[in-house]
Amino acid sequence: METGKRLHPMTMLVSFIRSLKDVFFIFLILFVINYSSDATWVKIGRVLFLLYLIYKIFAVILTWLRTTYLLTESSVEWKQGVFTRKQHHLPYDRVQNVQIETPFYLGMFSLTKLTLETGAENEEASFTFTVITKEEAERIEQILDHYKQQEVKEKTAEATDIEGETSDYKSNEKTIHFNPTKKDILKASVLSFSYLLLIPLLVSFFDNIDELYDLSNIAKEAYDFLVKSWVLLTTAIIAAIFIMVVFGLIQTYLRYGRYEISSDNERIYIRKGVLNEHHFSIRKRNVQAVHIEQSLLKRMLQIAEVKLISTGGIDTEDEVNSLYPFLPINRAYTIIEELLPGYEVKPNMERLPKKSLIARLCRIPWFWLIATATIMIFFPEWWAVSIILFILTYTARLLDFYFSGVLIHGELLQMRTGGFSLTTLITTREKIIEFNLMQNFITKPFDLANIEVTNRGKPIHVQSLEEIPMDMAKRAFVWYTARNPEIEKGA
Repeated sequence: METGKRLHPMTMLVSFIRSLKDVFFIFLILFVINYSSDATWVKIGRVLFLLYLIYKIFAVILTWLRTTYLLTESSVEWKQGVFTRKQHHLPYDRVQNVQIETPFYLGMFSLTKLTLETGAENEEASFTFTVITKEEAERIEQILDHYKQQEVKEKTAEATDIEGETSDYKSNEKTIHFNPTKKDILKASVLSFSYLLLIPLLVSFFDNIDELYDLSNIAKEAYDFLVKSWVLLTTAIIAAIFIMVVFGLIQTYLRYGRYEISSDNERIYIRKGVLNEHHFSIRKRNVQAVHIEQSLLKRMLQIAEVKLISTGGIDTEDEVNSLYPFLPINRAYTIIEELLPGYEVKPNMERLPKKSLIARLCRIPWFWLIATATIMIFFPEWWAVSIILFILTYTARLLDFYFSGVLIHGELLQMRTGGFSLTTLITTREKIIEFNLMQNFITKPFDLANIEVTNRGKPIHVQSLEEIPMDMAKRAFVWYTARNPEIEKGA
């Protein structure tokens, strides 16, 4: 009988360093801030801290020794626990997505981190190989791909036997759809505002150093020296801007420099990162909807971010389901159609009638009323802010009416909302798990309605479109309720 394998020994060092992060503040207090203190509590604290380190060393060694995994023909068997042994069983067909993260400190040793995600909501939602070799990670991916291919072949063979027809099995070669150019990296650097991150980093660094060494006098002297001459001040400002731009370019390149979007018949693959590599794959059939987002600046530059709403994602990793965040809008449309052949993006949608605008303007502006009351009671001298908020509120409603739209074509539903920023949802009828049609005291007199579409995801994704004509809402509702009975049964 084949015995289980252990993770790479580097797992012990990574686990130990992570545990040190939790007590780093205590280390600063005991060994840095109070390094010359002879207080009793400091001495006792240092002894307890060293005992804790010894305990963690033995704990990570025992945990590594007692954690094994085994790859069978159809599942991953995982055993762990020092005193209480736990055994986990993960069938390959439950694996929804695969993530590979390679921080620079692991990449130097040809090591990586592999996560298998399932669609579960419990503690077994994902199985993580904390540190394994890249060869082992590739082997696990190949085993999963082979299993999925065999599954597809069997289903194809069954369909052929039933229909009495022959069909060729398509090759599963990867196709690269997008690699950013230098121009794309430059755009990403400007639009991500990553250069602004340098300011809080420098402020935080200055505050931390100032706690140990008084730098306020030095900073004041430097400021007084610069303001004496406009030449020196201008030079300093230009130098600061240059440093921020270079910092932003470097950070953007490290994040998006090796970005790649590719796919095969079964999966979509996203790779990003230069020092810290991140590989992510998602099964096409798990994509529940496509989200196209455009901020005001991105709309002006005809750029969009495309997100894939899918099952089996990780809640804390919102970025992993996002395609390149700075795609030219037309390229974004074509990439969606290339990655998901069943999807077709239509830029022109059915616009809302003028009565929808009247209903929008009739909504009670609760935020403006509350903000105005607060300003008048506590900050009456800021009365002008209330006027600005009023203008922004109704401008946003006007833009939301102008840009909102809905379109049903075939099995696809498109919904677009937003004023200063636009959000477009594209989903198929079979992926919608709930469709709501609602009326309230504002929409009913105008013969309008609100619709709400829900898709599976982590978390559940809900998209609404308000104040649309009742006949348009009914058409959408009838379209949804005409789903295939087999789909209803499967749902």
